[in-house]
Amino acid sequence: MALVSTRTYDWQDLADDSVTWGDTNAWLEWTGNGTTINGSTGFDDLVHTSAVFDLGTSVTFYPVITAEATGTVTIKLLTSLDGIEPYTEVTPAVLTARYVKTKVTVANATATAELSSLESEFFTDALTETIVGLSIGATETTLPIRRVYGLVQGVSYNAPQNMEIILTDANTSAPKVTNYNLDTWGKVATATTATVTVEGYPAVSADSNGNIIVS
Repeated sequence: MALVSTRTYDWQDLADDSVTWGDTNAWLEWTGNGTTINGSTGFDDLVHTSAVFDLGTSVTFYPVITAEATGTVTIKLLTSLDGIEPYTEVTPAVLTARYVKTKVTVANATATAELSSLESEFFTDALTETIVGLSIGATETTLPIRRVYGLVQGVSYNAPQNMEIILTDANTSAPKVTNYNLDTWGKVATATTATVTVEGYPAVSADSNGNIIVS
């Protein structure tokens, strides 16, 4: 895979701007960057959209995407629940969709924008984190998580009899739970000690090269 940005001009444009073969190393590669042709001093940005990937059903997923390119890379995703155009363009994150395309924009820097390779992976497996011996107060209690989440989906627990622990705040950096005493018809929050397992998906972000990585 090797894609290079293009630039549109005709012979008259070259003549109008007195462009000659000596303006670039034309016998090896025409870049045109820095040479004014028809009012432009460089090639257009390169924009490439991948073929669609079908996850099989509408599911929650997170992407990991690597692009090798010359120029500044920006990656977006195009998603759809039913595969019908138009797709929705979104910033890579924890998302829910069935059909996914990767859209890469390579902006010109000091050389013509070029995309050498693109690899997109979409993961649907949730991650878990278990907190043993958690002291839960009689009010909402923040979970001392260690992982970085893009989505907190829920909790499971092992608690004393007649206790029910519910995720009451799904904030990805500070999720909270509340414990209810079922002997009160589940209406009264009470303190307890329990083992709580957090279920969710990791956060993703763009690195310095524009690649999408797990945070």
